[in-house]
Amino acid sequence: MHFREMKHHGFYESLPRRAQYNISDACGATATLNDILSTEQIAAMASIPLIYGSVEGREDLREAIYQLYADIYPELGIEQLTILSGTAEGLFSIMASILESGDEVIGALPCYPSLSDLPACFGAVFKGVELQEQKQWQPSIAEFAAQITDRSKAIVINSPHNPTGMVLSQLWLDELIELCDQHGLYLISDEVFSLSDFAGSGCQPKVLQYDKAILANVLSKTFGLPGVRVGWVMTRNTALTESIRNLKTYNSICQSQLDEQVACVVLNNAKALIEKNNAIVHANIELFDAFVQERDWLSWHKPGAGLLGLVHSERPLQALLQEWFEKDVLVLPGQLFGIDGDYFRVGFGKVDFPQALANIC
Repeated sequence: MHFREMKHHGFYESLPRRAQYNISDACGATATLNDILSTEQIAAMASIPLIYGSVEGREDLREAIYQLYADIYPELGIEQLTILSGTAEGLFSIMASILESGDEVIGALPCYPSLSDLPACFGAVFKGVELQEQKQWQPSIAEFAAQITDRSKAIVINSPHNPTGMVLSQLWLDELIELCDQHGLYLISDEVFSLSDFAGSGCQPKVLQYDKAILANVLSKTFGLPGVRVGWVMTRNTALTESIRNLKTYNSICQSQLDEQVACVVLNNAKALIEKNNAIVHANIELFDAFVQERDWLSWHKPGAGLLGLVHSERPLQALLQEWFEKDVLVLPGQLFGIDGDYFRVGFGKVDFPQALANIC
């Protein structure tokens, strides 16, 4: 088993210094304990016993998470939920549970690197479906079907999509589920941006009606809490749930008691924080869209949900990003996510986004 360095982490380490602004950040607005907890709640954390927790995660935390899905999966419950240390552990655990040497995983390119790189760690092969800008980054079912062989084990999707901001329709997802069912494939749904529905378009995927589907989500993105290492996976597949929990006993074992407590408070008041952060995203997207319209050498497909967008520059990208870095603004090139050409990723979750944009105007 061999693990390659994540491309964007290597990119960060190669920088000569830290920039004041990062307009490619994929997380929502940064929060502190004082922002999300009352004085009484912070004080109460001092008396929490710092002991091992349960492998599956605190029951009240899983109940709070389940409420995010209760309307679309009323037949499921906390028994189908497992708490993990972010989506990183979630995706690792899913793939470790289902993949064997020689298997194939099909997914879209560009993508977040772990989706395309993790299969190789288990001796499997990732087969990419190339998303096209002229098709507004929308894939076709036929393109996925064309990649299926007798070695195919899973299809992995991410909607809203990183880095393009593309959103898969439920009609498309239903057709994909039918395709997976026909070939006995697992369906891995990376849903880390699915609660960032700033336009109210209903972008949350519904896939768990399929018994070989599993979703992964996290507090890092919509909630803006990457420092609270709480993510989760959910599936109606009992064997897969058991395998993931068994694997967790070899890895993180359980979550931090403090992280779980913070997560409980946040998720019991999820609606308010989601609405607050989505308003920030919406305002920043409108601001950036005006920025693009004023520059005929920039183009993009404005995202309808999520936190991210992919932008094309007719100016040479390396020189442009160096120019912006000298103005204290960091931007990630599209090559880090598996797309060639002069593309860069923009993230819209931060409150300082207008100041960053002003620096490069």
